[in-house]
Amino acid sequence: MSIMIRRLAAFAVLAASLSSPALADEDKRSFFYNITTDDTWAAGMAAGQANKALEAGHDVVLFLNVRAVYLASTERQQDTFAAAGHTPQELLQAAMDKGGRVIICPMCMKQAGMSMDDVIEGIEHGGPDVTFEALNDPDTVVLSY
Repeated sequence: MSIMIRRLAAFAVLAASLSSPALADEDKRSFFYNITTDDTWAAGMAAGQANKALEAGHDVVLFLNVRAVYLASTERQQDTFAAAGHTPQELLQAAMDKGGRVIICPMCMKQAGMSMDDVIEGIEHGGPDVTFEALNDPDTVVLSY
C-alpha cells in the first residue's frame, strides 16, 4: 500500500472517530503525532488535531524531534496558529492538560543547545525505550508533521 493511501486511511479513521461523542473501548485508538518542525502552521495542525483526538477519548502522544524541540522551549517566542487562536506551545500544554503525553527527543535537544531545564513543565524526556513503548500498540496510528 502506498504511503499516500496509508496516510489517507489514517486521516479517515481519525476524522470518523473525532465525530463520535464517546468511544467504546474497542473503538479507541492511540494516535502518535511525529512532529519534526517548528513551523507554526504544521505544528499547530498536529497539536490542534491531537487535542481533538483527546476530546474524542483517544490516547495521544506527541513526539517532538528535529526542529520541533523548539516548540517546547520556554525561551522562544511563537506565532499564533490562526486556525486555533493559540501558539503551538499552548496547544501542547492543552494536550497535556487533557491527559496527552508530549515526549521530546534528547539528541535533538542537544543539537538545538537545549536541556530539560529549557522546556515547559510536563514534557517527557524521550529515548528509544520511551518512544518505542509509545509506538508498540498495534492500534496506534502514526501521523507525521
